[in-house]
Amino acid sequence: MTEASSTMQSAAGTRLNRKGRETRQRLLDIAIVTLADGSGEPLSANRIAREAGVSWGTLKHQFGDIDGLWAAVLIELTDRSGANSPEIWPQVTGSIRERVWEMVDAIWTILDTPEGRAVEALRAGLPNGQDERLEVFPLTTGAMAGYEEAWRRAFEYFLAGLPLEAGKVHRVQALIPMAMRGINNERRLSSPAELTNARHCLVDAMAVYLQ
Repeated sequence: MTEASSTMQSAAGTRLNRKGRETRQRLLDIAIVTLADGSGEPLSANRIAREAGVSWGTLKHQFGDIDGLWAAVLIELTDRSGANSPEIWPQVTGSIRERVWEMVDAIWTILDTPEGRAVEALRAGLPNGQDERLEVFPLTTGAMAGYEEAWRRAFEYFLAGLPLEAGKVHRVQALIPMAMRGINNERRLSSPAELTNARHCLVDAMAVYLQ
């Protein structure tokens, strides 16, 4: 459990007791597994509550609505990723290419975890338009921005100390996650060698661009 148990609150603002915290965590865990499963069954708060063995009222008490649930899931996933815990990040050394490769390899690994698949399922399930996302899922949209910002900070960490142009770093920060999602979509269709070559090509291009 990543949230501080002494301050954890329900959507109504009440402090959760031990049973309430355990219920909340079970709902989050089941929501993440369900998102990562990709079975094609429509995602809904009722489905999460049913699989957790609790009522809709319990889920509503914990998260308010589906927007609150998905936002809490993203906050949980951000914490699990370690992106908000720079004190545990490995020491980074090496050339520009070596550092970009480490970041690309980290994204590649995470995209194939249940947590990574859950984030991608949430991204795919949100409305395409920014205005509609903010109107229908304001909490989820904010939490998704927080998730992506945490990874941008991690990217900056991987390149820290190198004499690089800030504008180029910013553009590479935006490109690499998008490019990695595209390569990840080929994971089941292309050979391991082709996928490795694609990642190396991306890294080579970004390293040359940054130099």
